[in-house]
Amino acid sequence: LPLFRKIAASTVPVIIEGETGTGKEVLAESIHETSARSKGPFVVFDCTAVPASLMESELFGHEKGAFTGATNSRAGFFEQAHGGTLLIDEIGDLDPQLQPKLLRAIERHEIRRVGGQKPIPIDVRLLAATRRDLDRAIQEGRFRDDLYHRLAVARVELPPLRKRRGDVRVLVAHFCRELGGPNASVPAERLAAWERAEWPGNVRQLRNAVARWLALGELGEGMTDDGPQSSALPEVSSQVVVPSAIPPFASDPIEAILKQNLPLPVARLRVVEAFEAR
Repeated sequence: LPLFRKIAASTVPVIIEGETGTGKEVLAESIHETSARSKGPFVVFDCTAVPASLMESELFGHEKGAFTGATNSRAGFFEQAHGGTLLIDEIGDLDPQLQPKLLRAIERHEIRRVGGQKPIPIDVRLLAATRRDLDRAIQEGRFRDDLYHRLAVARVELPPLRKRRGDVRVLVAHFCRELGGPNASVPAERLAAWERAEWPGNVRQLRNAVARWLALGELGEGMTDDGPQSSALPEVSSQVVVPSAIPPFASDPIEAILKQNLPLPVARLRVVEAFEAR
């Protein structure tokens, strides 16, 4: 916590590393919210959500007529984050051809829109997050070492949930409150099983498990393949199992399910199971 407070109080770039679901974006937003830039925008650019051909336009913006379909000028993520914080999520997936342009923008504190001639000054605190091993990516020539060293003024690694099992109980209580569940929503035996689980999807997977439990209880057991993975838990068959509670249907299965007056999450599950059975 003292380290994060010092990082938040500074303006240096930060790289946040960790497996998928460990909370990298949550940490980045917390750094922004406790910094002097908290009143400015917090903007997230996800490198995995944008095709390589559009990355430059999305990040730096473009002028009208810069390419086919550019009917209007558009500010990119750098300009949108002016006066605040820009998080470049999954920077390990950034197009290699765009990396030198990003380095130039960081060093000069200015960007140039696609199709534009005039440099635009920017005032942005830059954070980056990745699930990839950037050291290996540098060795393999997939990530520029000069860009890495420019970003990694501060470097934080978030450990996976399996290495901080004491957090599970606290996180479950938090997610129960966040999702509107009653106190003591999760029984002790279920909580103990979750504390022993490996959680390959980390905190995000745990939140999904809590949401499923609050909605379906034991009915949600084995619904998906993202549940707790632990030797203490029974194995779940990969085959689709249709509970016997689903009544036979003569014609309209949805109508038959509606007549049971079930809670919405349970009714939705019944419809999906009926569809899979057909």
